Amino acid sequence: MMSRLRFRLAALGIFFILLVPNSVSAKTIVASDKEKVGVLVYDNSVEAFQQILDCIDHANFYVELCPCMTGGRTLKEMVDHLEARMDLVPELCSYIIIQPTFTDAEDQKLLKALKERHPNRFFYVFTGCPPSTSILAPNVIEMHIKLSIIDGKYCILGGTNFEEFMCTPGDEVPEKVDNPRLFVSGVRRPLAFRDQDIMLRSTAFGLQLREEYHKQFAMWDYYAHHMWFIDNPEQFAGACPPLTLEQAEETVFPGFDKHEDLVLVDSSKIRIVLGGPHDKQPNPVTQEYLKLIQGARSSVKLAHMYFIPKDELLNALVDVSHNHGVHLSLITNGCHELSPAITGPYAWGNRINYFALLYGKRYPLWKKWFCEKLKPYERVSIYEFAIWETQLHKKCMIIDDEIFVIGSYNFGKKSDAFDYESIVVIESPEVAAKANKVFNKDIGLSIPVSHGDIFSWYFHSVHHTLGHLQLTYMPA
Repeated sequence: MMSRLRFRLAALGIFFILLVPNSVSAKTIVASDKEKVGVLVYDNSVEAFQQILDCIDHANFYVELCPCMTGGRTLKEMVDHLEARMDLVPELCSYIIIQPTFTDAEDQKLLKALKERHPNRFFYVFTGCPPSTSILAPNVIEMHIKLSIIDGKYCILGGTNFEEFMCTPGDEVPEKVDNPRLFVSGVRRPLAFRDQDIMLRSTAFGLQLREEYHKQFAMWDYYAHHMWFIDNPEQFAGACPPLTLEQAEETVFPGFDKHEDLVLVDSSKIRIVLGGPHDKQPNPVTQEYLKLIQGARSSVKLAHMYFIPKDELLNALVDVSHNHGVHLSLITNGCHELSPAITGPYAWGNRINYFALLYGKRYPLWKKWFCEKLKPYERVSIYEFAIWETQLHKKCMIIDDEIFVIGSYNFGKKSDAFDYESIVVIESPEVAAKANKVFNKDIGLSIPVSHGDIFSWYFHSVHHTLGHLQLTYMPA
């Protein structure tokens, strides 16, 4: 009986090995040619969104949008600008990759109408949520990358979902409204979000990002028409429609090119890291974060929606702050009277991890007497975002006031194990200074968390249990 069972299990394992491609394709994009890359760091999502619309108005060949979760007024504005520009420029084609969580019937009508108007020039795909192959930690795979490219030259990357209630300034108390878009499966969403994005002007990066974009578009389009999901975008290489370097360089966008906050950075100081479930472990984006944290000399500044990172990242943060004199500043979400209800399912997980930053590790509850004798580390500052009914949605890091990291990757386990993510790493003190200005503003929009609160939360039996449940089982 046991031998037959072992045989069947072995056969099943071989079947899955043959069925599931196991080629690893970790992707880091660097510039093959030297150029000065234009970089704009935005304060909020609305600034970035307005630049996308203005950039569409100057497009000549391709508009390739991946707004992730989109819908409502913001989607309508994008479609309106696309339609107007496509009517004006007969050569212009456009593509949109949409994570359809917040896309309703009216949104779909807009997309269908533009498709009917330009059947050979406008293309869109909904990404879906295929199940992961993990038996011990089941979850769904999502396209989480936020990336928009105009003519292979102007590229917007960051954390914003360009959706009506997710694309907001996030720095002021939102107006109280009653809108059906705010409810998903009976859960009320926040009234506003605080997020951040950047724009790059670079043909060296833009043309390569187009290749990655169209691999994703083809991969999700394949899934939309088949019963199974092929998770490796490299299997769809060669799907990118042609665009020459000369064509890409032809497009100019004065609103960006003449912006007073534009920073020029040598292309060798920028890299873009992509990761996904096909990369298995270790995740390349996680590894990039780990390398940067371990290399910090003076400061690490984090603005992240979640603070539920893999243990390797948490341990690295503890090590550099406790053993190497690095000052750590963290802005994340709590669950206080100003927080939207949606932070409740993960905020106690965030708070349990604060304790490890202050005291070096997580201790069992019965060691409270021992921890009372410990002195918390003074080089750690923690803040919880505190604008009423507004969720901090950022995924940013500043290292030593010299390196800025921004993208779609959350400090949560789902980004590491299940989702397609991207970050851009920019080694530039001038760019970091622009990012620091926004970071300091966000501190002003937050409340400092006291050492006493962190200690009492951790050793409160209910909060401790809830936090550890969220650390273990929170799906994001």
